[in-house]
Amino acid sequence: MKKRLLSNRVRNAILMAILLQSIIFGIGLVITGTFSGTANRPYKVMESQVAEKNSLLSSYMNNVLLLANTMEKELAKMTDEVEIQNRLVDNLNHASSSDGIFYIDLDGREALVLHDGEPDIYSSTYGDISCTIGRTQSSYPIALSKDWRPKLTDQEWGMVEQFWENKGNGGTWFFTSERLYYVLSQESGRGRRIMGLEISSDMLDSCLKLDNPPYQGMTMLLLSDESVRFSLDQTFEGTGYDLEEKTGYISLTNNGVGYDGVRSALQTYGYMYGGAVYVAAVCHHSELTALSQSTILMVAGVYLLSIFIAIIFSYIAIYMVLKPIQRLQEDIACQKPEEVHFRESGIVEIDRIHQALNDMADKLEQSYSRYSFTMESAGDNVGSFEYQEKGGRVKVSPSVRILLGIPADSREPVNEIDYDKWSRILGSLEQIEELEDGYAFTDIYGDRRAVTIRQRREEHGVFGLVIDKTDAYNEIVRLRNISQHDQLTGLYNSSYLKKEGQKILDENANRVNALVFCDLDNLKYINDNFGHEMGDRYLKAMADLLTSMTQGEQCIAVRLSGDEFVLFFYGYDNRDVIEQKVRDGYAGRPSLRLPDGTDHRINASIGLAYAQRETESMDGLLNRADRAMYRVKHGEKNGIAIYDKSDEAGPA
Repeated sequence: MKKRLLSNRVRNAILMAILLQSIIFGIGLVITGTFSGTANRPYKVMESQVAEKNSLLSSYMNNVLLLANTMEKELAKMTDEVEIQNRLVDNLNHASSSDGIFYIDLDGREALVLHDGEPDIYSSTYGDISCTIGRTQSSYPIALSKDWRPKLTDQEWGMVEQFWENKGNGGTWFFTSERLYYVLSQESGRGRRIMGLEISSDMLDSCLKLDNPPYQGMTMLLLSDESVRFSLDQTFEGTGYDLEEKTGYISLTNNGVGYDGVRSALQTYGYMYGGAVYVAAVCHHSELTALSQSTILMVAGVYLLSIFIAIIFSYIAIYMVLKPIQRLQEDIACQKPEEVHFRESGIVEIDRIHQALNDMADKLEQSYSRYSFTMESAGDNVGSFEYQEKGGRVKVSPSVRILLGIPADSREPVNEIDYDKWSRILGSLEQIEELEDGYAFTDIYGDRRAVTIRQRREEHGVFGLVIDKTDAYNEIVRLRNISQHDQLTGLYNSSYLKKEGQKILDENANRVNALVFCDLDNLKYINDNFGHEMGDRYLKAMADLLTSMTQGEQCIAVRLSGDEFVLFFYGYDNRDVIEQKVRDGYAGRPSLRLPDGTDHRINASIGLAYAQRETESMDGLLNRADRAMYRVKHGEKNGIAIYDKSDEAGPA
């Protein structure tokens, strides 16, 4: 075999890695669209500008909407026209997001239209009340005349009629004459009236103006689905545009200059008459093309430069890394396994490797010592086994034979077992769910024992541990029995019936299943007259009766609570058999000798119900048996009733 220097291999590996990385990186740029994404960066910038302006304008519009809705509720309660005037002026003073307000009587052809900063509207020789309005904080008298007669043109009245004809269920936005109107309608005994607020072109300009446009010719627009509705310099208005469905970008031509950009639907509440309005940003097509080309060239140049720098540094790394590694290899070759120790080389990184190897050797020795001590201390509670391949011999520690109850065999060594025999031993164990990797068996003394068997595949075979878990298993079983049984009578409790009873019912859905609900009679009488100790004996006698009725039957006995008991019969072929067993068992009920010398026979009110369908639930079956018992309990007591339709009217 031809040998080559490690330096050559490292150099070639680094160069191949750089080449492969370059190819993968280039393919990744193409697949992920990095070049195209970089070229589209100007669009991302415009999208952020659109989002910012959309948020600003939307907040203005939503403030207008909230103010108009509040004002509409206030004016609906007012009848005095002067009071209405004053309320309108007050709202205009506080409406920083609106510069106009109106309240119009369509039937009477009367209107009050107020604009921020127009003092002539408020001047009146009859005014005796002053108010401060507008951003200049100027003070003007309020007109007290009830005559609303501003000179609206026929065209303006036509626009007002359009507002009324196209009103929605609530407020409606109208975009006309470079203004946004939010209009609310009122129709009552006073006739048709509309009111609302407006956002003028000046306010739209302030919302959409760009202080420092990032690209040449960049401007903000408001669009409909077909054309430009509003622009800062008014030259774009009415211009149509094209929308690219795949990217969502827009393009248009204005005065012979091509523009590209993005749009976003105006996010506002209220119905927008005439369709959606979009906030858009556009800039010169030539500017975007130049930016895209320069950005792609820059990315490609940086990519090639990074490859060149990586090659240069790879040769430097070869020299700086290989020399210390060669010294480390020589140092390792001189070490004896039982005396592992590395001397300092004077190079921080290599000395750290030396120290790590020294620490590893110390920890390995310490771990082996702890393992040996643990195994020796565990004694017969822990055993180990290992084998290299199937069909061979299994090496076991002496405690494994004790833990698994494997008798000694004079034909084989104490610490070895034939693999086939080992497989049969493990196969005979009962897997238990109480323990992870747990198994149980009965030893030669008839005692129940439990172990966990864990094994793992290693490089040269399989290694495993057998751990005695008998005490833990017995404790789990004991606690489970406590949780499932009534402590006084020893019968199953209600939680067991609801959990396991439903499983049994589902498993026997095609067979005859029945539930017997027993309510013990006279328990209160015995408790009150002879004490609770005698009452407990009365309950135990009832439990003994029910237990005797389950002997040899597919049946479980349950104490629900207090004086309520249940017998659950499952998996039968005939209803009559179950009913007869219940009647025969109850007929043989015993008597209890009371302290006064009298014998009191156990009496109970009993209801019997059969599962009626394959999807019967335990709760439903229990409910119907309870209804049948109720019929006996509120009759003569001490009897058995079979559930029928007459019991449906009884209490649940």
